Amino acid sequence: MPDELTPTPLPTSTQPSAIVGIGGSAGALDGYERFFLGLPPGSGMAFAVVSHLSPNGESLMPDLLRRCTSLPVVEVEDGMPALPDHVYVAPGGFSVLIRNGTFFLRESDEAQGHTINVFFSSLAADQGERSVAVILSGMGTDGTRGLRAIKDNFGLVLVQSPETADYPAMPASAVATGLADHILPPDELAPRLHQLVTHERLLQSEPEAVSSADLQKVLLLVRERTGQDFSRYKAATLLRRIDRRMKAHRLGTLPQYLGHLQQNPGEVDALFDDLTINVTSFFRDPEAFDLLKVRLRRSLTQEERGEEAIRVWSVGCASGEEAYSIAIVLHELIQEPNWTGPVTVQIFATDIDPRSIGKARLGLYPRDLEQTVAPERLQRYFSLGEGGYQVSSLIRDMIVFARHNTFGDPPFTQLDLLCCRNMLIYLNADLQKRILSVFHYALKPGGLLFLGASETPGLSDERFSPLDARWKLYRRRPGASGTLPIEAGSSGPGHFPHQGLPPRADRRLRTVNLPQHIQRLLLAKYAPPSVAVNAEGNILYVNGRTSRYLELPSGSSGTNNVLDMVRDGLRFELSSAIRRVLKEQHAITLRDVQTGEGQQPYLLDVTVQLISAPDVQEGEPTLLIIFEERPAEDTLEAAPEQVDQVQALVRELHHLRETLQTTLEENITSTEELRSTNEEYQTTIEELKSTNEELLTSKEELQSVNEELITTSAEHQGIIHDLAQANDDMKNLLESAGIATLYLGNDLRIKRFTSQITQVMNLIPTDIGRQFSDISVKLNGTDFGHHVRQVLSTLTPLEMQVRATDDRWYLMRISPYRTSDNFIDGVVIAFTNIDAVKSLEAKLNHSAQYSEALLNTILTPMVVFDDELRVVTANRALYSLLRVSPEQARGQRLYDIGSQQLNQWELREKLRDMVAVDMPLSQYIIDLDMPGVGIRKTKVEAWPVLDSGGVQALHLMTLEDLTSVFSKVAQEGESFRGDAREQGQ
Repeated sequence: MPDELTPTPLPTSTQPSAIVGIGGSAGALDGYERFFLGLPPGSGMAFAVVSHLSPNGESLMPDLLRRCTSLPVVEVEDGMPALPDHVYVAPGGFSVLIRNGTFFLRESDEAQGHTINVFFSSLAADQGERSVAVILSGMGTDGTRGLRAIKDNFGLVLVQSPETADYPAMPASAVATGLADHILPPDELAPRLHQLVTHERLLQSEPEAVSSADLQKVLLLVRERTGQDFSRYKAATLLRRIDRRMKAHRLGTLPQYLGHLQQNPGEVDALFDDLTINVTSFFRDPEAFDLLKVRLRRSLTQEERGEEAIRVWSVGCASGEEAYSIAIVLHELIQEPNWTGPVTVQIFATDIDPRSIGKARLGLYPRDLEQTVAPERLQRYFSLGEGGYQVSSLIRDMIVFARHNTFGDPPFTQLDLLCCRNMLIYLNADLQKRILSVFHYALKPGGLLFLGASETPGLSDERFSPLDARWKLYRRRPGASGTLPIEAGSSGPGHFPHQGLPPRADRRLRTVNLPQHIQRLLLAKYAPPSVAVNAEGNILYVNGRTSRYLELPSGSSGTNNVLDMVRDGLRFELSSAIRRVLKEQHAITLRDVQTGEGQQPYLLDVTVQLISAPDVQEGEPTLLIIFEERPAEDTLEAAPEQVDQVQALVRELHHLRETLQTTLEENITSTEELRSTNEEYQTTIEELKSTNEELLTSKEELQSVNEELITTSAEHQGIIHDLAQANDDMKNLLESAGIATLYLGNDLRIKRFTSQITQVMNLIPTDIGRQFSDISVKLNGTDFGHHVRQVLSTLTPLEMQVRATDDRWYLMRISPYRTSDNFIDGVVIAFTNIDAVKSLEAKLNHSAQYSEALLNTILTPMVVFDDELRVVTANRALYSLLRVSPEQARGQRLYDIGSQQLNQWELREKLRDMVAVDMPLSQYIIDLDMPGVGIRKTKVEAWPVLDSGGVQALHLMTLEDLTSVFSKVAQEGESFRGDAREQGQ
């Protein structure tokens, strides 16, 4: 934090009892009025109202709030301290921060439209448990992310009930996070806030309070109802959470609260929710995740792993944001082009809170996700729906969410990464050491341990080597795993650690645990293999060796459903048995089920029965499947192979009949439910119509003139801001385009122009509104006024090249100006400088003349043609040879020139082949009938001509008269033959 944000702290006597941040929209004044009208006097709190205000214009909020409260209402100034019983209003155009109880102003652009989030985050960091966030009526999701910071620092969160809000978007988004302590109408929020803040602290956080009988009884009630033991949490955390619940119920002593817990089991669940601090977010500390990605890339590609999967355990995953963040990072890694590591990922995300696990499995998060997740990741890994952002199945399938006690249940092992962020800070030192032993046991050598920014395994712990001290990333050192603590190896959530009890009681518990441990060993060895599943068949617990009956399916589905894992010989019978047990509510045994394909066959008795499990949600059935095996030698000797096939077909037919019957029953039930739902919808629609009419009537009666004026003013300010922004955008666009542009109205008066127009016309800003005919135009030989009137009368755009008096060339475009409703409101004249184009055109003409002159200096007839054998140019020798003019030859095919001397089938085919394969034609001799000369022996040669880039552009052909050469050769041959005859005679 900069030095300018570090003022001298206020004296304790002048500090407010709490600083309350109130967020909402400026136009929804009803919520602010009802809140402050319901606030009791003498609270000692400071209130900071942060709303969405226009950066332009004076805010009317302070004057409006002074009518609702007797407290002083002032507008925040930079460096102003927060005093008790004061109301501070954030000014428009600024975001507000707080440090050491002092307000600071920053430009609103730094907040990127989320001024409420910015203030809540700074308030949480500065005031801790003395921070309070209140969300009132407003549009959007601003403030939702700040609530997480408030809860993470043990502050209070109060939200206006969405049904009482004029604009329910902000309250609904806050309620969806599940972080709100109270959701009430605004006139009830203020009294509840006053009660919570002004009530004296009921408990003290001395360490000896943990061993008190009343506190142990409270924790015992929580353990008996939820199966979780919090006796080894830090004393300050426990007492702070219990104190908050006591304040909410206006209870003065811990025995009174204990009695309330005993009479109200629902309060135990509420206390459990407070003790399980489920505050997390996507990519919390982005720099830490960037570092984690780099380290994972190194560690996962250093050794050859084959198809071994990447194994990750996210401990205390809460509502799943951190687990999904790790999954996204790993997916990005394995999608890199040069990735050489494993491509399969298994992530186990666990927590003790079943409701948090349910939210994590759903993978649906509010729209404020846009503030923490990069846009490219949002587009790739999320889909936006009515309820918010849904995690894609690509990422969801990588994670298995499960309810799990980190210390009471067996850990996941052979891990490449273990992520446990901001959970250890709530545990006492001894439990932290034991859990770190579990982590060391679970990680493979070289595996990474990712902790929170305030956590550390300890300087003396030699089992982990630090990779980054700031972001708490560690590597497990090589070596064998230590001994797993006995509590961490116990099966199921029914085992509870007793670290918080006195030493004598602890020794007595260890003595009692020995026979329990022996019983577990005997059960594991002699009891039949069994699995516990839920109604859908998902495995909850496994006892004994079940590999003979269950096997993982091929692929990377990551399923743990017993129906997917059971071998083929059992699938139909087991599926049918589960449905019958759920329907008939009694145990069913499948006897003499024959299985064992590919190995020694055996007979199996499978028993399916309902059980009561303490760690499942109430009303969710749990089934126990027991496999009892016995040899099938005698039976197999007497039974032929056909019996197996018949039995399999009979079982399949029986399964199909049951499935059909179940489908028919479900169809009838669904039809009835749909009919009932349709009737309910019709009733609801009528009720909504009636309610809507009542609301419209109430709104007309209660709406005041002042609210109408404020709303209208806010709308006008928004429209003015949008128009100013649009005007600035258009002005910058026109100026940055670099095109001289002039706008004229239907009366040919100047409406607007860009600064570049001065190169063509003598215009100054004061010329706007003048007739364009009064302005001198710097153009040569152009009737500018005639062209403008012609376009305005015909509505046909005009485009032509014009030359200015300074010899610059422009492309002039004159177009009619059409409004959005297709109304003609003048003309638009644009001048684009084309000096470069004209220069290139002149150079091209010069180059063409130079090339033609060069060809004419060559005496050999030459012609340049394209791929279609059309003449591009030729020299005088060719024109003279064929007795044609350049105008007659250019653009014609070679075989159509003049008297078609070149129109020979063989020559045409040779040239076409040369064009097709780009191979030169050489030493090709034909007889050509030349005008006035006769038949001439002519050598034809042709080759492609390449441009500067090495690409074929045209073709060049030469014609060389070899008649004289052939005549000379013929004469010499005749002379040689005559001499030979004479010698022979």
